[in-house]
Amino acid sequence: MMTTKKVLYSLVMVMLCFYLQAQKDTSKLKKLASEFDLKNYKSDPKDRLILEPNYTSWRGIPKGIKPDWKCIGFSFYTLFDKPIKNSNFSFGYGLGFYFHNFSSNADIKYQLDSMNQNPTTFIAPKTIPYNANKYNERSVEIPLELRFRTKTTTVFKMMLGVKVGYVMSNFKKSDDADGRIRVYNIKNVNPWRYGVVFRIGVEQVCLTASYYFSEVFTTGGPKGINPYSIGIAIIPY
Repeated sequence: MMTTKKVLYSLVMVMLCFYLQAQKDTSKLKKLASEFDLKNYKSDPKDRLILEPNYTSWRGIPKGIKPDWKCIGFSFYTLFDKPIKNSNFSFGYGLGFYFHNFSSNADIKYQLDSMNQNPTTFIAPKTIPYNANKYNERSVEIPLELRFRTKTTTVFKMMLGVKVGYVMSNFKKSDDADGRIRVYNIKNVNPWRYGVVFRIGVEQVCLTASYYFSEVFTTGGPKGINPYSIGIAIIPY
């Protein structure tokens, strides 16, 4: 009788051990599954390099000024991407360079005051034929973005942000009957740039648009002219 009791006791202990081990394995599987759950895992940093070929132009230009299809600019940014816990959102911040090209019939000229000391910058349509005529800016920028990305096989993304920049150099270039001329450091150009940026797209390709609230010129130049750009953002990683 004692032997039977010992056998039953041993069987109960063995079954209990198997049950506890099964519970342990189940919890491990649940934990492992949760780590690979598309909806709950913490996103890896993404969208850290952005390349943007853009159409760049001005809003509020004087009457008679006509931009052309050669208003092609370019920008690129390197950013840190910080996911917000396990959500679909992240913050992006970093550094970038922006090349704005305004190609048109605009002739940037100066007018001196009565003392011939303080030149005023104004814009008028060119009166002679030309092959090329453009104004170019090169700026360094600091972007700050709030980003949304879906946790799906095909990632949909949307980004809204602000950026502040400084114009490092500017020049106008013309090729007309007077020859090829390039003039640097146009007077009364506002060196500061600040505005908003928006991107929307799928995977590594987005539509992008930027608008600057800062005007192109200071009080010594034409009023109410703001730069903007529309283009495609290519995001390798």
